[in-house]
Amino acid sequence: EGYQWMARLAHWGAGACLADDMGLGKTIQALSLILSRATQGPALILAPTSVCMNWLDEAQHFAPTLNVQQFGLGNRQKIIAEAAEFDVIVCSYGLLQTEAELLIDKQWNTIVADEAQAIKNGLTKRSQAAMALQGDFKLITTVTPIENHLGELWNLFHFINPGLLGSLKKFNERYAQAIENNKDHGTQLRLKKLLRPFILRRLKN
Repeated sequence: EGYQWMARLAHWGAGACLADDMGLGKTIQALSLILSRATQGPALILAPTSVCMNWLDEAQHFAPTLNVQQFGLGNRQKIIAEAAEFDVIVCSYGLLQTEAELLIDKQWNTIVADEAQAIKNGLTKRSQAAMALQGDFKLITTVTPIENHLGELWNLFHFINPGLLGSLKKFNERYAQAIENNKDHGTQLRLKKLLRPFILRRLKN
């Protein structure tokens, strides 16, 4: 179901936020999608350093036809320049920041930002580098699309579906102030309705 939902959004040209509970297989669902799109070009996976090895292991186990490499080893420039069909580059958020120019110059077929709360703050260099990436389809996986305030949600959606929520200023005027300051239930429902097609969240229970 998760795979079909993502594939449908990718076909429409829209980005997706997979917000399933921990342990429900977000990585496998994302790998299924990458595999289905592998003939169209290379994929980039962004993840915290602690999770990068998990992506390599899971890909080897569930999608052995993908050519998965950890970015940072070997000739970085060559790895990015030669990345093509069936190639998947796994990159830490730290390296995204330091090697931004290399990664931004490449046209990616699929980009996955795992534990995407890492790019929730639009003022950081890491987030700005992520926003500059060129990808035909962008997916974020996160259990917590909002941790502190609605501006974080705007930033994550600016990554997957730029323009959907308007500018940050307009978003604050239209939604954030009414919801956060006035607990406006009607505005909250309107925002939820707008985002519903692009968020899939399932709980263990």
